[in-house]
Amino acid sequence: MNKFYRVLSVLSLTLSIALWSCRGDQGPTGPTGATGPQGPTGATGATGATGATGATGATGATGATGANGTNGNANVKGTEVTVKVADWVTVDAAGIGTGATGKTGAYAVADANVKATMFVVAFVKVGTQFVALPRVIIKETDGATEQVNFGYETGKVTFYYSSQTAAIGGIKSYAPQTDLTFSYVTIEKTVGQAMQNEGVNLRSRDAVMTYLAEHKY
Repeated sequence: MNKFYRVLSVLSLTLSIALWSCRGDQGPTGPTGATGPQGPTGATGATGATGATGATGATGATGATGANGTNGNANVKGTEVTVKVADWVTVDAAGIGTGATGKTGAYAVADANVKATMFVVAFVKVGTQFVALPRVIIKETDGATEQVNFGYETGKVTFYYSSQTAAIGGIKSYAPQTDLTFSYVTIEKTVGQAMQNEGVNLRSRDAVMTYLAEHKY
């Protein structure tokens, strides 16, 4: 029996030595495996609620005051008015030095600047220029006439119009065939006298306006 154990022990020892002797060195590390596919993207979350409106900011500083404009002429006032064909009214025109009256077309403009201390110069636009009133045109071939005039009194300026197709037996009209544009300037009498003294042509709108622009009273 002991002999059997001894043989078995020797056999175990021999087998252990044989197994130990057969183990070699550790081999190199193997290559890294391929990366696996990416998983699906998760769903987007819901949009959050809008936040409350912020408080109003402080008021900005006041801007600088603009420069003063050029001084005007307190004693002068220029006005331009267009009178339509339908606006003319036929009125009686008193004769001068006689009791006779006639007919004429009239258009009145209320103007509080027309006072006893003022006088008025007026013009009518013909084409691209203003022509001084009164304006009387007489046609040489048959004596046809056209008259445009004006008058003024406290608080009002009135324009007048009349025409006749021939000197004798011609058709009379108290309204023009087209709209008329008038320009008038209300001037303090002392200023007007100064203009006359300096030889300003009061029948020239350009001369009047140029003088007034260059002189401040």
